[in-house]
Amino acid sequence: MFVLNSIRIVLAVCGPIWNNRRSNDTNNVRMEADGSRWPQQHAETIENELSLKPNSLVFLNDFEAVGYCLAGQVDSQANELCKSSKSILLHQSPSADAVDPQAPVACLGAGTGLGACFLTPVGSGRYEVHASEAGMTDTISPRSDEEWCLLKYLRLTQSFVEVEQLISGPAFVTMLKFYSEHLNQSLSSKLEHDLAQVSADDAPAIISQHAQEYHDSLCLRVVDTFLDMFGRALGTAAQTFLPYRGLFITGGILPKLAWRWQNNPDNLLLKSYLDQGEKMSEIVGRVPLFLIDDDDLGLKGCLYFMTSHND
Repeated sequence: MFVLNSIRIVLAVCGPIWNNRRSNDTNNVRMEADGSRWPQQHAETIENELSLKPNSLVFLNDFEAVGYCLAGQVDSQANELCKSSKSILLHQSPSADAVDPQAPVACLGAGTGLGACFLTPVGSGRYEVHASEAGMTDTISPRSDEEWCLLKYLRLTQSFVEVEQLISGPAFVTMLKFYSEHLNQSLSSKLEHDLAQVSADDAPAIISQHAQEYHDSLCLRVVDTFLDMFGRALGTAAQTFLPYRGLFITGGILPKLAWRWQNNPDNLLLKSYLDQGEKMSEIVGRVPLFLIDDDDLGLKGCLYFMTSHND
């Protein structure tokens, strides 16, 4: 077991963490050219390679680190460097004065994948953070014939379809190909040209740009499907964790799509969040929804973990 006051390095990495925060299993990542996964990472190996003191390095799951920044937000004793000041309220509970300060907190964020974590109170204004791999679950529930076709399209190449395949940056490319085939509509020559000039990592930004600036019908469908699916996933998280202290949205995608959902009476994200069926919509409506637009949440969370556990 590592000694808390010996921590000098906190690394936020993708995948599950185990072995008392000393090992990382990247079992949900394939990064090698031949399609193989990265090997497991062990803190002891890194310490030896970098000539660090024993037990000086620990791992956090990347979204667990985001969660520790949220924990710092509600900790009055936390250093201001651990907090984010870029929080936007998207939905307030009708009974805001009845919000329980000891209720759980949850977080969902879309970027290269769909990350998740949740927080539970431990007293004295502090929260413990729990990592999650909720984005890797097969929880897509189609609500229309077109969505069934989309799910079948995804299952042409795989039997298990994670929800992050519709709520992430790479999902933009997948959905664009689907809608082009499903609607028998070719991509515009400019869209084809612009996509050919960038890497796969930058393709989602091109699709969003063509939706916003050129009102490309296929790209607009992609953006709206993303917002709809993300809203539903947020509603599912609200029911799963009942985070009456707040459900926080992070990740780099949603702020870049503000042109589509912000100040829009037909806000698909919020409508889908609140539309959770006759039985549960009222419950979800009691969960306040926030957006945090901050690229440094993970870094701030690592700092909060180190300072709050190094005693």
